[in-house]
Amino acid sequence: MKNIFPTNISRDQARDTGMAMVLILLLVGLFTAQPLYYKLAIPVLLINMIYPMFFYPIAILWFGLSHLMGSVMSKVLLTILFAVLVVPLGLLRRLMGKDAMQLKRFGGQDATAMKVRNYTFVASDLEKPF
Repeated sequence: MKNIFPTNISRDQARDTGMAMVLILLLVGLFTAQPLYYKLAIPVLLINMIYPMFFYPIAILWFGLSHLMGSVMSKVLLTILFAVLVVPLGLLRRLMGKDAMQLKRFGGQDATAMKVRNYTFVASDLEKPF
């Protein structure tokens, strides 16, 4: 398994992590209605402005967690999208009798499911193929 936690955190990424910590403290203070979190957010913001590399170890965990969540959630979202959109549309098309791939025709009296196309190609077909 490849390394999930990045080791090359830049100063800007450490600063972003510090700002995220300040935002989290402010939101927790807002939702819990406890002024302690507001008082903690001020020194965290000052540390972030003066020495953002203070948040380097937290940034490693923060970006590692975001990378892990990104790799998991993309698969979860694609699975949900497939189950919600593709499967019902396929079942609906099957109920309606649509056969876009001409699977019913394949293996029957014809040796192929390809359409026979009698068409004489001209030079403009090569210039604008689509």
